[in-house]
Amino acid sequence: MQSVNERVVLFGSEGGFSPAVLSRLLDRRLQVIAVVMPAVSSQNSVFPVAIEQTWPRESLAGLAALHGLEVLRYPPRTETDLVEKLEELKPAYLLVACFPFKLPASLWKSSRWYCWNLHPSLLPKYRGPNPLFWQIQNHETETGITLHQVTGDLDAGDILGKRPKTLPVQKDAEILNEWVAKSGVELFVEALEKCRQGQLVRIPQVEPKNRS
Repeated sequence: MQSVNERVVLFGSEGGFSPAVLSRLLDRRLQVIAVVMPAVSSQNSVFPVAIEQTWPRESLAGLAALHGLEVLRYPPRTETDLVEKLEELKPAYLLVACFPFKLPASLWKSSRWYCWNLHPSLLPKYRGPNPLFWQIQNHETETGITLHQVTGDLDAGDILGKRPKTLPVQKDAEILNEWVAKSGVELFVEALEKCRQGQLVRIPQVEPKNRS
């Protein structure tokens, strides 16, 4: 599949770094055309995340409204509804950032768009939900951000880019989320450029060896 535009649909939530990612994407003047967020009344989240109360204009939904972006709720009535809506919007990229659901195969297997995820760890370390929390709990000295392809296995798709960061002594969540968003969007933009040039390299994840 060759990219012919930069139309992006962001999958995110009010928790974590999703609002900062949307803000950075908009600052880069990328064509963000819609935001997909968890349905308010849904009880079907595979990996629930805390929903943080923020000022409306600073929230993910508030930013989307401010910039006239359509907000889609997930899960929809049926999976087909979402696929048909995305086909109507014609994105080139689905970018996932702190989204609490595993995406169905109909999204990440589609040849109509790329489906990538931003994960705040140096994969394959700290796969799964709340990676920053667990890195801090385990007294890690280094973290990072990884851009990878979405697959059926959680955070296990081919790596498209990584960026490390030394964890500061004062592990302020807001500061870390801002760094994750800034560096993640930079990785995303770099991957877009490589797509245009036909030079995107996909690196399979090497499974960590079990310690005896």
